[in-house]
Amino acid sequence: DPPAYANGPVQGYRLFCTETATGREQNVEVDGLSYRLEGLKKFTEYTLRFLAYNRYGPGVSTEDVTVTTLSD
Repeated sequence: DPPAYANGPVQGYRLFCTETATGREQNVEVDGLSYRLEGLKKFTEYTLRFLAYNRYGPGVSTEDVTVTTLSD
């Protein structure tokens, strides 16, 4: 969902995806409210967090969400 209190119109979202075991983080610019992550490793734990940004800069990120991928 969009932020409850935005300091102006939201221009986009940023998704941070960290592979828990290695600490390797990727971030992706996301235009809409959904995004499909691809290329993840099997049986691997990832931590995700999101933030919205506008012309004033990034907002506060969400709490971390931890997920574990399954097999193919």
